[in-house]
Amino acid sequence: MLINLIVLLFPCALAETVFFPAGTFQQGSGRASDEPIRTVHLSAYRLDSTEVSIADFQLFVEEAWTADEWWSSAGLLWRAAHPNGAGDKTRAAGRAHNHPVVAVTYWEAEAYCSWRGGALPTEAQWEHAACGEGGQRYPWGDNEERNAVWYSGGKFGHLTNVRTRGVRDSDADTISPTGLHHMAGNVWEWTADVYHRDGTIENPATNPTGPIEGPWRVLRGGSFMNLPSYCTCTHREPARPERQALTTGFRCAYPAAEPSP
Repeated sequence: MLINLIVLLFPCALAETVFFPAGTFQQGSGRASDEPIRTVHLSAYRLDSTEVSIADFQLFVEEAWTADEWWSSAGLLWRAAHPNGAGDKTRAAGRAHNHPVVAVTYWEAEAYCSWRGGALPTEAQWEHAACGEGGQRYPWGDNEERNAVWYSGGKFGHLTNVRTRGVRDSDADTISPTGLHHMAGNVWEWTADVYHRDGTIENPATNPTGPIEGPWRVLRGGSFMNLPSYCTCTHREPARPERQALTTGFRCAYPAAEPSP
């Protein structure tokens, strides 16, 4: 598979993206809530190689937060009731500005990606980017003995601070083969899709987007507070779009044409 790392100039900063050519993969697993396994075809797309940082999101707040053109109609209603979102202090949560932004709602993530010329990735795009053709638990394979940013101290352990790493601060053996950082752990990542317990049921599916309506969106990838079982390529977590959690961030996807021969 041809994968290219591309550096593009966006309004906020130089952003690295990974190019994924059109292709087919197996989405889902045999485990509950990840079911069913289905054949999915995706058009070419690009995905941020890192989660959106505190610094990058702050530029959006300063330069584009009040510009209605980047917001959906539902997002505008949310922004009217929450003119500052969670606020700069909460989104930083005491961390350096190279760490992933947290406490952002689906509506804020959606608006940021629109400003960047993209959109939140669909579930299918996210899962394909994380684990390629499918069949493995994590971006690097099935081995949990890696220094990924997830919680391994036990289900009922207590964390007292936001223990993320910088968006580019990954151990080499946890980076995906395509160059994506933190696709397992660090922070949950918003996807574009409305949640359905059976995922995309059309099989085969081309560029699936999930149900049209519903009260929940889908988070992917797990976080620093989750056990490895929540941080697999296929695990799906429902969340209300207005959720503002110190475990939740996002990255953006972009349309792409196949490179010239």
